[in-house]
Amino acid sequence: MKKGYAIARALTLGFLKLFCDFKVYGQQNIPSYPVLIVANHCSYLDPPIVGCAFKKEIYFVGRKTLFNHQVFGKLISYLNTIPLDRDKPEVGSFKLILDLFEKGKSILIFPEGTRSPSGALQKAAPGVGYIAVKAKVPILPLRIFGSFEAFPRTAKFPKPYPIRVVIGQAYKPIDCPAGLSKKAYYQSVADEMISKIASLNIDYKLGMAQKDLLV
Repeated sequence: MKKGYAIARALTLGFLKLFCDFKVYGQQNIPSYPVLIVANHCSYLDPPIVGCAFKKEIYFVGRKTLFNHQVFGKLISYLNTIPLDRDKPEVGSFKLILDLFEKGKSILIFPEGTRSPSGALQKAAPGVGYIAVKAKVPILPLRIFGSFEAFPRTAKFPKPYPIRVVIGQAYKPIDCPAGLSKKAYYQSVADEMISKIASLNIDYKLGMAQKDLLV
C-alpha cells in the first residue's frame, strides 16, 4: 500500500469510526486473488467507505466528469481512481482496468452507475456486465448500509449516522445462454450483480458471528 493511500485510508477510517460507528462484516470473504468489487451507491462517501473495508489497496472506477476539477481530479487519480465516461466508454479505460486485473489488483465499480436518489437499489448498466465478462475475474458483492442517511446526494455536508458494510461471497458471472445477444448477456450479468448485492440484507448481517466484525 503506497504511503499516500495509507494515510488517506487511516484518516477516513478514523472519521468513520468517530462519527459513523463504522463496522464491517465479512472481511474473511475477501479473497487473496483479484476481484471485481461491486456495491450499491447512495453517497459520495461510498468509495472511501469501501476503501476502508479492505485492508489492502484497491482501485476505483469513477465517472470522468469528476476529473474536471484540476485539484480534486489529481487527488482521486493519485488515490487509484480510473476515469470512465458512462455515455461513451473509451477503449483506453477498459484496457487500463483489464491491465490492473492482470497485475493482481482488485477494482471497485458501482453497477448502478450513479448515486441512488432514494437509497434504494437501481437498475444496473450493461457496461459493468461487459467489464465483468472481459475481466474474467470473480465478482465480490458488497452492500453499504447508512451512507444514504449520512450523506445523500441532496445534502451539502455529511452528518453522523451508523454505517455498516456487509461483504458477501465471491462468485463467477453466469454463462451466456444459447441464442442470447451479447448486449442482453451483459445486461443479465449486471442484473445478477444487483441481485447479489440485494441479498446482503440486514438478516444476512445479523446472522454472521461477532468474530466476523473486523475493521
